[in-house]
Amino acid sequence: MTTAPGSSTPAAEDSTYPVEVPPAPGEPTHLRRAVVLMTASSVLVPVAGLLTQPILARSLGAAGRGELAAALAPAVLLSAVATLGLPDALTYLAARRPRSTWAAICWAALLSTAMGGLCVLVLVFAAPVLSGGDSTLPSLILVAMALWIPLLVIGSVRGAARGHQAWTASALESVVNTLLRIVSFVVLWSLGELTVWTALLVTALAQTAAGFVYVPLLRRLAHSRERGADRGTSLADTAVTGERVLGPLLQYGSRVWFGSIAGMLVARTGQILMVPLASTHDLGLYTVAVTISDLPILVAMSVAGALQGVSSRSNDSSEVATTARLALLMAFVGCAALAAVTPLGVTALFGTEFHGAIVPTLMLLASAVLCVPGFMASAGLAAFGRPGLRSVGFMCTFLVNLGAFALLVPSLGVVGACWASILSNAVQSGFMVVAASKVMGVPVQHFVRIRKDDVIAAGREGVIVLRRTVRR
Repeated sequence: MTTAPGSSTPAAEDSTYPVEVPPAPGEPTHLRRAVVLMTASSVLVPVAGLLTQPILARSLGAAGRGELAAALAPAVLLSAVATLGLPDALTYLAARRPRSTWAAICWAALLSTAMGGLCVLVLVFAAPVLSGGDSTLPSLILVAMALWIPLLVIGSVRGAARGHQAWTASALESVVNTLLRIVSFVVLWSLGELTVWTALLVTALAQTAAGFVYVPLLRRLAHSRERGADRGTSLADTAVTGERVLGPLLQYGSRVWFGSIAGMLVARTGQILMVPLASTHDLGLYTVAVTISDLPILVAMSVAGALQGVSSRSNDSSEVATTARLALLMAFVGCAALAAVTPLGVTALFGTEFHGAIVPTLMLLASAVLCVPGFMASAGLAAFGRPGLRSVGFMCTFLVNLGAFALLVPSLGVVGACWASILSNAVQSGFMVVAASKVMGVPVQHFVRIRKDDVIAAGREGVIVLRRTVRR
């Protein structure tokens, strides 16, 4: 069973989520505001990378930069396991049943924290294997995972904020995190104290501190729950907490969970397996290439996050398809501009030691363009109540990526990793677009075929955003 285009009725997978107040036909979704805020804040992340990565590269060298990446990769990967898919579930639940948000956040925080502790225990045994013989890397891996546990709770709150359309708070989190990282790295570098250990601490603690921007939202949610109890609805709240929140939260989260793990594995396969299959030097080059190519990817992911949060309320299939085409157009233009400056920019920013990262960077920029339609289509699938189908696509992508990586990296090194990325992103977009087409009843070409009207619309939206920015 699928949803007709433009319908506000969720698909069959969504039967456990009755909507309290369905959006009225023609209700504005405020997608433009959400996209602008999330895109503007997400651009700061790779910009911060371009500012801080040269400092890290020159302070730590290629081997030290690779060691830092290898220490962080297991924590980031296992965080996808520990969240149980709950951030996406909170986005969906908060958008459709906002009165249940506080109870859902409490359950999600409790479950994610328990899973985080379990992941630390797993890494006690796995860290020596992942270290590739490096004597200091096991300790770095364990500390990184321990520091990542508070971020699991923040991830749940972030998901709820997007469901409540609290885009300003989500954008502010990125801004605070970025500024803290830049200032901390510059200060440590100037003092001569920038090491792998201090860089690890800054990376984790800056994100934790940024999570405090959600405190006002949490206070409002807690206050709303207290007012409901004062009106004599505590018994109903108890029923919602026990039966109507935890069950649906876990049902939706479980369908997202294995897809989130697979998606994170695709993103982190290179940083986890590069050292055992190649070397820390190859990983250092790959990390620089990823730093640059992450700019269009992070923008696309921010647009997809905004699209998922808004579409969870509106279920507008034409909006999803149009956003996919516009995002693809933006990615193509942006990646072409980055490719033009890469040959000179890499050595100028990172030093001659990283000259070998030029070709991998160009390859990953091409790979970034390929993955954009898949991001938008996957956001549409989640918003239309089909997270399980999206997860199947991520799993297929991971299997292709893992096979290509294991086959190509031992002989081609960092270039082989880039070919694996290109192949897996093509598979991901192909699967997601076809699946979204069937679920939403929209032809495949509507997601990927850029029209003249799209170019005009992109220019018009750019002018609108620019005028409003100048006025403010």
